[in-house]
Amino acid sequence: MRVKGNQELDADREGLAAFLASRGLAVAPSTDSTHHLAGPDGDLTFDGDWTDLHLKPLDHDGYVNGGIWHASLSDEECAFIYDLCVAGRMLILNPQGAPMMVIPGQTHALADLDPEIPDEEIACVDSAGELSEVLSGNFEKFLAYRKRVLDS
Repeated sequence: MRVKGNQELDADREGLAAFLASRGLAVAPSTDSTHHLAGPDGDLTFDGDWTDLHLKPLDHDGYVNGGIWHASLSDEECAFIYDLCVAGRMLILNPQGAPMMVIPGQTHALADLDPEIPDEEIACVDSAGELSEVLSGNFEKFLAYRKRVLDS
């Protein structure tokens, strides 16, 4: 999603459209509001496995955002999600633990975020590899390292 303070904003629809078009993908129609991505060869897959990554249709009247229910955190999946977020100027909300927010590719300035969110709940990443590290449980190691550096 994209935010300013505690308000949701619309994603960059033009950026998302260009990203999807460059990969031959479109938001597939859905009757259950889980609009998955599909291309000419069928549903989007990562490393040969179908993904439940979903994105609201770009012609949707409300805010465009997306999500993934079962992330594998494979290199291919993290690269796709990182690039998708950068194209749409979106951040990642991680309801499963620290960090709570991940900002890929400087899509948001820290001043854009709700000031009540503690710094230790925010991770800024500049590559798909860093995204993978942060989401795969290595964020706590980074926080400990940052604390040692700042305390010295």
